[in-house]
Amino acid sequence: MLTEVKAYSSWQSAPILLLDENGRAETDLIQIRNIEGLTPVKASVNTSPLASVDGAAFSSTSVLSRNIVLTVHPNPDWNTWTHESLRRLLYAYFMPKSLTLLQFYSDDMPPVGIEGYVEDISANLFSDDLEYLVSIICPDPYFTALEPMIISGQAIHEIGTFETLQYNGSIEAGIHLKVTHTSGPSPMEIAIQIGDPVITHFMVETSVDSSHYFELSSVPKQKYVRMVHLDNGIITSLLSNVRIEQGSNWPFIQPGENHFHVITDDGEQDFVLTYYERFGGL
Repeated sequence: MLTEVKAYSSWQSAPILLLDENGRAETDLIQIRNIEGLTPVKASVNTSPLASVDGAAFSSTSVLSRNIVLTVHPNPDWNTWTHESLRRLLYAYFMPKSLTLLQFYSDDMPPVGIEGYVEDISANLFSDDLEYLVSIICPDPYFTALEPMIISGQAIHEIGTFETLQYNGSIEAGIHLKVTHTSGPSPMEIAIQIGDPVITHFMVETSVDSSHYFELSSVPKQKYVRMVHLDNGIITSLLSNVRIEQGSNWPFIQPGENHFHVITDDGEQDFVLTYYERFGGL
């Protein structure tokens, strides 16, 4: 179950309001009474009708943005915080059009965060039981762990010994991989393999040496394959060096157990794998 929620403003001057961990929700200066929009977002499934038979042909599916709605109740102490000062504090965090970050803590999963743009903040200012409704639109609908998972190892020359990754997220996650030269000749190929190579694989015609390291990201909207010079930081894109053949696909980690390999054809290399667990709902 959820135990804590934190909100961060994009305004550097936004006042900080810390709540008493030993206090009661009914006496918190800002009481969260309800949160909507934490379950998995409904998918949009696109189909087209068939001309001569019953049914339809599947074309694509996607998940659109997430809408989180907070129901917030102010509890002024009438000493430092009044209704007016608490309202101005909420505006500093949830002014329409502004970017905000929400973090969620629970007792059964790692802390996660999600960014969104405030769509609306509304209230009946003349009610005896004042409540604010804050609507936040999150273009990326998934919750992402705050801390990365980092695994290091050595490249191999053929599929055999592998790293076993237990991925606890509920949504496929892209990876960041860095491969560095250790000793011996420079390889001519670097392959990243997750799971069965008959189903999917990823190979790049490139090398690493004492002056360069290899870097890959399969994170959606941040994908790249490149070589980086150790001394001057010059980046060379290697997208044109990716071997395109049947089964070629960007490497992603799936929920559950994953078998992970970094495969080269010569020399010895070390790698560092980094990824963030992603969740479709809380």
